[in-house]
Amino acid sequence: MKIRLKIKDTVLSASLTDSKTAQDFVSLLPITLTMSDLFGREKYGHLPRELSEGGARTHSYHIGDVAYWSPGPDVAIFYRHDGQSIPAPGIIVIGNIDYGVEALNVDGSIKVTIELAGQSSDQSGKLESSSNALPPVPTLEDLRTVAPAFAKYTEGPLLDGLWKRPDLSLRDRSIITVSALIARNQAIEMPHHFNLALDNGVKPSELSEIITHLAFYSGWANATSAVAVAKEVFAKRGIVSDQAASGELLPIDEAAEAQRSARVEQDAGSVAPGVVQYTSDLLFHDLWLRPALAPRDRSLVTVSALIASGQTAQITYHLNRAMDNGVTKAQASEMLTQLAFYAGWPNVFSAIPVVKAIFEKRAK
Repeated sequence: MKIRLKIKDTVLSASLTDSKTAQDFVSLLPITLTMSDLFGREKYGHLPRELSEGGARTHSYHIGDVAYWSPGPDVAIFYRHDGQSIPAPGIIVIGNIDYGVEALNVDGSIKVTIELAGQSSDQSGKLESSSNALPPVPTLEDLRTVAPAFAKYTEGPLLDGLWKRPDLSLRDRSIITVSALIARNQAIEMPHHFNLALDNGVKPSELSEIITHLAFYSGWANATSAVAVAKEVFAKRGIVSDQAASGELLPIDEAAEAQRSARVEQDAGSVAPGVVQYTSDLLFHDLWLRPALAPRDRSLVTVSALIASGQTAQITYHLNRAMDNGVTKAQASEMLTQLAFYAGWPNVFSAIPVVKAIFEKRAK
């Protein structure tokens, strides 16, 4: 795969390797980076997120190498060799400049726009204006320029703090975050977090099923918006969704379902019999029994979406169901912490009294 690098009026061409790291890098394109100089041998720029580390690490490099350095996370392009090796943990080479690497051998920082070969910035701009495409996700450098305090909180408490807390796995944190974004229809961050979820172990079929599930709990339009984003993410990663439209369902808990059905009939039967019918036929006799998403994960998705959208009246039933499905008290507590950042403190504080009552009642 070929990419193009634009530095003012100079255009460079590079060939990418066939690796997961290179493929993930492509998912960020087009991107404009401020690339600073290091040791008079390389220009490096900070990426908006970490990449998959599926490529081979090395401590050596050649002139023209395009490499990923994970502690950054940074991309670096080497324009001169100083005879030194790369310190631990090394780099992952994702490509090589075909020609013109000497254009990087200038003092100070430079602006570099990187895009797929054959894709022009002008064409991209016309496409976006005609299709109402999302604006590019701001980089940390953008945050530092516009809102430096926001950038500080993003780098520190969020990325280096929240995502490293021990009571939830990275996979769970991604499920919670993706669910909140879909529930709130916050599409600008979906490409990053859909990619991150896949990197953190969420299967493509599971991501598809999360979107399907949230069509019922956050509305068809929100799910449709998520489909548009997921389509692009899947295409750039070469993923063909293997989710089945229908198939064999999980067994139903007849006793629990009878209690739920009777309660819903009592509460809503005289008001909205159609809602009662669809609640049984579509949600609890079909959607909740689909095997593409484990019951625990499905509960995690539902409770996250309810809290993110401020639907506190529905939390009691669904959090109890989540804990019956295997979500622990510690995990439920940490879910609130994750959602404070991605759904806002007010939504979480509105949910806390309900969650507290559930914890206390279950403790008895």
